[in-house]
Amino acid sequence: MEIRLIDVQNCTAENPPQTPCIIVGPSPEELRPWKERGFCVLVELKALQTFKGSEQELAERITAQTRRGFEGFDNVCIHADLLSEREKLLMWQHHMGEPGTIGESERVFVRESVPDDAFVIREIYRDARCGRYLEPLALPQIPGVEDNAEEVYAEYLRLYRKYQYPFYGFGIWTVVEKGSGQAIGWAGITAESHEGADGLYLGYALLPAYWGQGLALEACRLILEFVQEQELTNRVYIRVRRDNLRSLKLAQALRQESKTLKILIQTADE
Repeated sequence: MEIRLIDVQNCTAENPPQTPCIIVGPSPEELRPWKERGFCVLVELKALQTFKGSEQELAERITAQTRRGFEGFDNVCIHADLLSEREKLLMWQHHMGEPGTIGESERVFVRESVPDDAFVIREIYRDARCGRYLEPLALPQIPGVEDNAEEVYAEYLRLYRKYQYPFYGFGIWTVVEKGSGQAIGWAGITAESHEGADGLYLGYALLPAYWGQGLALEACRLILEFVQEQELTNRVYIRVRRDNLRSLKLAQALRQESKTLKILIQTADE
């Protein structure tokens, strides 16, 4: 499917664009009428095109920009003309309410997370074998609902889907086993700065029932291929606890396959 980018200046009520397309413009005010008519729109943050700074600082600037009048828009980018066909397809899928597919291997595929994945994320964080190595999620508070209820995780994923994927084009995604069609965990990338190491950080966690089968390795390969294809960065890190031998082994296997990947080993109390 070809997704065309159309400048908002070329759109008129008398001659509306034909879908599938994405209407692009620098001004939310110009794009809002087309958004209200059901078109997929893209705000181009031209003010950030000459930004000089780290990837973490750029991510913070994007976050700040999206809080200034961009509520309700499908996507935000810096250079619309540099978008790949995959990025445009992901934007269109998001606009249509479909979870975008990041990659597919023989046994798994990685896609955007949806609220129905809440049970998997909740089980991973509740399981002591997984949770001991994971940083806590910033879960929302819902009046009258227990903090660890599945409903809270579903709301977290709803908000994450709304604010992360459209504005950054990457994030944490859901890993699905192709044979069963079941969500079995998560894997993805986040923009971080750790002890001066700015870049994208690769993370992954599967339900223990799926450990030891090489499924996490397949999922991480798909994500690294996505990073390379999208030219997101030439610095990808994996932060691994020294006592997490299973994850360390996986990281070392990925490192042998990717020259851009670096492993940061932490002690248990870091």
